[in-house]
Amino acid sequence: MSKVKLQVPMDKKLRDELEKRALSLGFDSAQAYIRVWAKAETEGRHLNFDEDSWGEPSPEAIARWDKQIKEIEADKKAGKLKSYTSVEEFMKDLRA
Repeated sequence: MSKVKLQVPMDKKLRDELEKRALSLGFDSAQAYIRVWAKAETEGRHLNFDEDSWGEPSPEAIARWDKQIKEIEADKKAGKLKSYTSVEEFMKDLRA
């Protein structure tokens, strides 16, 4: 993939507000937000990040989550889930 830079002059206040908006949506930067927006635009998709636009999960997603929850609960009941008494203990296990 060939990368290029696109420089867009804008007011500092606008850039700062865009950065805040991007972070509030879970992006790590305004640049990441703009890249996602640009890709959607080139594909003819419209992005809507309004809270009301997310809608409900699909029946398939709900069924998948229900199955995962049941599996986790069964593992917990069978004593198969690890537990930790400190962050250090947890981190040690992650590094192992």
